[in-house]
Amino acid sequence: MRRTKAEADQTREAVLAAAIDVFLERGVTRATLEQIASAAGVTRGAVYWHFRDKQEIFAALERRANMPNEAVGDRLTARLSTQPDLDPLRELADAIREGLQAFETHPERSRILTILWLRCEYSEDMQPVVTRQREADLALQKLFESVIALAATRGRLAPILSPELAARALLLLVNGSVLDWLRAPGEFELTASTMPLVAGFLEAISAPKAQAAADQARLALFLGV
Repeated sequence: MRRTKAEADQTREAVLAAAIDVFLERGVTRATLEQIASAAGVTRGAVYWHFRDKQEIFAALERRANMPNEAVGDRLTARLSTQPDLDPLRELADAIREGLQAFETHPERSRILTILWLRCEYSEDMQPVVTRQREADLALQKLFESVIALAATRGRLAPILSPELAARALLLLVNGSVLDWLRAPGEFELTASTMPLVAGFLEAISAPKAQAAADQARLALFLGV
């Protein structure tokens, strides 16, 4: 009997949900397709219908964990490009808060991150996933850098760090906080504990308001507006 697309999609979701459970329990290296199929209540053939191997399942989970960050970044970029009166650093803080809250309100994302960062032994056959994780981090750092550079052009950045170094420091701060939270589940709230650090860092690299106003005035004079 031919299966409908809805049934196929349901099976695929069941396999991914089961893979999360198995990877968390056994680690990625020791987990097998048989264990994933059993946990999903499907045959191994059903797993192979959707995924070539365990690495492809892992890659699908990795993409699922990173996609919300891309959406948050797209919204932030769109807001800043269409509303030049916004404070880029404040908008960046709001976007980071949104991303952190997504981890806390969507348990699947935090479980997948736990697998990616704490339950995975990155062997040679997992290198494509390692590369994608690195690319995702670099994309987030580039987003931070572009927003911080925009703050500089609007006279709202103190000459403490370059946008590149500030973005790198902010990425390490956020990733380190998330990793600490994953290592101690339930012991503290991610957003509540991280945002004061983010706010403090962004405050430290912000130009004083008087200086920012003066820089904006000089820029307006230069542009003749």
